[in-house]
Amino acid sequence: MWSETPRITALYNTPVQGTAADILKVSLGDLPQALTGTGAKVVGCVHDEIILEVPKEKAEEAASILKYVMEAAGERFLKQVPLLAEPVIANSWGDK
Repeated sequence: MWSETPRITALYNTPVQGTAADILKVSLGDLPQALTGTGAKVVGCVHDEIILEVPKEKAEEAASILKYVMEAAGERFLKQVPLLAEPVIANSWGDK
């Protein structure tokens, strides 16, 4: 028989995970247009991360756009809690 603890944990965790998923989906929907002209491509997402492939000379610009888009998506859902995105530029996802 299940104890109450896992149910309570799931109950509290569901809105957090659901909101994070909503923010990620809005970000993924807004990114292609925002990245126009950078040559960046969305190549994956893992949990709360969006992975871009970008020409080296456009990496800083794309990172700035990614940060802005993710934080703006967060503001749509979390009106009183700031959402801060922290882009990382690396040669590969493994290097981050």
